[in-house]
Amino acid sequence: MTNNLLNAIRWQHFPIGASAAVGHVNLSVGEIGNGGPTALISAGVHGDEGPWGAWAIRKLLERLTPDQLIGTLRIVPVANPLAMEADARNAPLDVLDLNRVFPGDPNGSHTERLAAALVANAVNGADVVIDLHGGGSWCVNAFAFQFAGGEDLAQAFHAPFLVTGPDRSVTLTGYARSQGARVAAIEQGGRSELEEQWAERIATGLRRALGVAGVLTPLEDDMIPAESIAVRPSKVLRPSSGGVFIPQVRASSVGTIVPGGTVLGHLLDPVTQAIIETFEAPFERTALMLLRPFAARIEGGAMTYVVAEPMS
Repeated sequence: MTNNLLNAIRWQHFPIGASAAVGHVNLSVGEIGNGGPTALISAGVHGDEGPWGAWAIRKLLERLTPDQLIGTLRIVPVANPLAMEADARNAPLDVLDLNRVFPGDPNGSHTERLAAALVANAVNGADVVIDLHGGGSWCVNAFAFQFAGGEDLAQAFHAPFLVTGPDRSVTLTGYARSQGARVAAIEQGGRSELEEQWAERIATGLRRALGVAGVLTPLEDDMIPAESIAVRPSKVLRPSSGGVFIPQVRASSVGTIVPGGTVLGHLLDPVTQAIIETFEAPFERTALMLLRPFAARIEGGAMTYVVAEPMS
């Protein structure tokens, strides 16, 4: 058996009440190490974003050996099991957003109980929390949220764009911050022909972040300055009605800056195929933080692009 952290993780499984058919589902928390500091890496808080973060965690653990670990590493690859099962943002039992109900309620609905179990068995006692999100099954994105006190964690991912994180204690990272942890929320990757490249990039970012956090023996390139670009508050582009979305920029364009007026995509009438609406880059220099890379049926008001104006 290969001597890596993937094979050395100790797993605990915590039952969370679910549907009548299955009774309960397990929240699985892995841990290795017995010293400080302690870092938590979570993925799949939103179920349709989960597999890419979990893939990156696996890639990281396959490359690490126990002698590189100087702290304690805790992982939750599937933070929202029923949402992952449904390939949906939220669990279908109560359709609550897990990332808006922390610290949860052990006597509440399914998602509230799940949040409470995550707090009790994963977040509590963590000095560092890195929450992996991503574009998921319908889009790709390319940025990281940085929070006061944890800027070095976010910058370790060398994300194309850096965004000042919102101060919301109801999110996983927000609650962890309120308990004194240093945190970062990573929004990179998603379903596209480039998904493995993003998983590799996230795994490399995790290695750097854990090095600068003192959980892993740091490497020389852990201290290489990031070339990320800070951006102003983001703008979401949404269709005014439903239709068929046809992209004009593909997955390789996420994380780039395009000139104002660049056509990003069209919304077509599904019957006549007439162009109902055209999405254009709204700023003189427009940072493409999130985009839909594939043709799709979308409803009115659906998130289609997230863009921002670079600060430099």
